[in-house]
Amino acid sequence: MLKKLSLCLAFAAMVGAAVQISPVFASSAPAPGSNSEFPYVELSPSFVTNYDGGGRLRYLKVDVTVRTKRPADELLRHHMPYIRNQLIELFSSQLEENLTSTEGKEHLREEALERIREAIDFVEGSGSTDILEVYFTSYVIQQ
Repeated sequence: MLKKLSLCLAFAAMVGAAVQISPVFASSAPAPGSNSEFPYVELSPSFVTNYDGGGRLRYLKVDVTVRTKRPADELLRHHMPYIRNQLIELFSSQLEENLTSTEGKEHLREEALERIREAIDFVEGSGSTDILEVYFTSYVIQQ
């Protein structure tokens, strides 16, 4: 009985260490010594979607970080469900050629920036110029 309890506790400790709960939005608090006028906002959790695979299921996983001017970081957080929807639609509509080439990835990044700006304009009427840049901090495709 004691051995089973020890095994259960060891398993629970392993699972607890392996599972990392990420917040819906990472903090945009500036790192020490960084310019707090231009915060980075991580759009978490990761975007995971299937894309056009010509009959096969293929997946794309992207981590996206947005650089903004203040107070656009708050607008970004407030309208996150709409923005995530727009990006999921964008990512899932891609052809494989666009996801694997360097030029295609850069075009996708620029298009993601435009989608975020359009989303902010759509819901707020302005503020999209304060969305400065979009970065893919992780980019994985399964072919």
